[in-house]
Amino acid sequence: MGFGLEIYLIFDVKEPFEKYLELRDRYHFDHRNGLNLMMTGDGDAGDEDRLLRQVERVLNVDLTLLDFWDYTEEYEGFTSIEHLRIKLIELEYALAENPEFYKRISWGHDVEEGYLKDTFLSDVRFLIERLTLNLQNGASLVKYISD
Repeated sequence: MGFGLEIYLIFDVKEPFEKYLELRDRYHFDHRNGLNLMMTGDGDAGDEDRLLRQVERVLNVDLTLLDFWDYTEEYEGFTSIEHLRIKLIELEYALAENPEFYKRISWGHDVEEGYLKDTFLSDVRFLIERLTLNLQNGASLVKYISD
């Protein structure tokens, strides 16, 4: 897919790289393949038609913590891993309860039938496990950066 900026997570404690790689491989996670588009969108920060904002409306879940632009303006640094993890669990539940939510999204580039239908829930679960792994490793804060 390759839309949007590439987003990386940085933790306040060094992430256990080998465990991250195992987790990434288990979920077949590619940070360039969809989640980055969800977090950065393809337009202005205030654009209410951005993919993230559409998903928020359809699922009725506040995803501000996943919004790269709002996040960087509001937090400008680290935020609580636990707050983000709880928000992702809420999103995971909403996705599981609404498996055909993607049909109410209008984005294009086969995002709806491709990424949202087939991969988004798996990426959310990957992030939950990654955050949990880092909590267990002693981290408590996370921030997003872009390359």
